[in-house]
Amino acid sequence: MAARRRRGRPHPYPTGPWKPFVAPNLEAEAAARLVLALKRRVDLGRFSADDAVAIALLQLTRPGGPRLSAADRHRLHAALTTLSTSLSPPTPRAIYSFAKDAAAAAWRLHHTGRSPSSAIRERADGDIRALAEAAVYAEFLNARGDEDLVRRAVTRAWRERRRGSPGRPVPLGEGDPLRTLLELPAAGRLRLPRGDVRGVIADVAADNADFGALMRAVAIFARPVLEPALGPELWTLCRPVGFSDVRRTRVLVATASSVAAQETQLRSMELLHCLRQVPGLGHIIGVKVHVDPRPFRD
Repeated sequence: MAARRRRGRPHPYPTGPWKPFVAPNLEAEAAARLVLALKRRVDLGRFSADDAVAIALLQLTRPGGPRLSAADRHRLHAALTTLSTSLSPPTPRAIYSFAKDAAAAAWRLHHTGRSPSSAIRERADGDIRALAEAAVYAEFLNARGDEDLVRRAVTRAWRERRRGSPGRPVPLGEGDPLRTLLELPAAGRLRLPRGDVRGVIADVAADNADFGALMRAVAIFARPVLEPALGPELWTLCRPVGFSDVRRTRVLVATASSVAAQETQLRSMELLHCLRQVPGLGHIIGVKVHVDPRPFRD
């Protein structure tokens, strides 16, 4: 590191522990501001212990003050409530003592930051910018120069990204009907183990356009897609099983009996409206009903 400084290259990143710079007088400044605020409240003639706690919380959690989590704020509130018992009566000495102890309690709960590289595993599935920053910090001390640092950081970020998402990516976009057929989440990035047959089917569908179109047509008529669209009554009465024409403008609907077929025909407009709500069936213009009890054997 000393040799790097002798060559005149500036330090782009800190080499010591990663923590924000905190001036030693910040606690004293917070106490002084709190004293002034409490004195103003006393001068107004309306002062109580609850007022002191509220004012202290407002002053000590303002921007530039200690960084506190939600749990730390609760702890600080409890500490201020205990300290406020000394403000009866609110003498100048009591106010000064309360402000000093309140500021000290707040800064004791202050969270110092960690080096981004210490959380690189946590950032692998998050924001790309945060992952890149963490990778730069992690590889800075091992780099021989700026170009080597960039190369090392990119390699580290890529490796951590893959480690955070094991398996291989699945080439299916959000809303693809094949996701439903393969019982995969409808949204979000997908990665499956290399031996998973669902990933193999998705890869073949991506490489072979005809096979992909056929599988997506099959996916449209899957039970998880059609049953919610038709509702329990229509789903019990009939089952759409495919297209009845080459242009795929009419849906073939199976029924368990001739009586069910007649009722389905009477409700064909209702059935057509429900089917048009399914992605991939919005263009159909009619249905063809026939008797076939086999789709009901499930």
